[in-house]
Amino acid sequence: MAGTTADPIRFSFDERKAAAAAAYLLSLEGKRMNYMRLLKLLYLAERQSLATLRMPIIGDTPFSMDQGPVLSRVYDLIRANNAVGPWGEVIERDTTYEVRLKAVPDFGALSDAEIALLRQASELYRTHDQWALSDMTHDFPEWEDPNGSSIEIPLERILQAFNKTEDEVECVRQNAREHVYFDHLFRG
Repeated sequence: MAGTTADPIRFSFDERKAAAAAAYLLSLEGKRMNYMRLLKLLYLAERQSLATLRMPIIGDTPFSMDQGPVLSRVYDLIRANNAVGPWGEVIERDTTYEVRLKAVPDFGALSDAEIALLRQASELYRTHDQWALSDMTHDFPEWEDPNGSSIEIPLERILQAFNKTEDEVECVRQNAREHVYFDHLFRG
């Protein structure tokens, strides 16, 4: 687990948790949702989890895109349309701009604290459509205009947006190292 404090903070992406988190949000909102709204709610919960729990829910890499920040692997799963694996088992594109639950989801991968953060995001932004969420996330300090492209958002920048100290950022960095190490050890 060697590294220096200059190493970027990276967690392992967990598709099972991504599917469970998305399915949970979909189950709260009628089992169908505009996919950009889903991406924004997942980003908001992931961001809050990083700040409060010092661990993300999904472990995805966020990117600045024209419509605001998104979780890149989740975005790819949505765009794949017929994804296989944990995501494809429970979620599918329903129309050009919507996703829906296609099976009874298993939320067992999520902790009570993660479920609470997802519920909070859903409730707090219940009246915001995808465009209002997009506009709101453009005001986040970590987002930068990619001018038609995409730019990775360092997790350190999200933590700085929450006024985390260097020691707190270093604690998250260490959590990430351990998470990646054990993920590699147990998943191969």
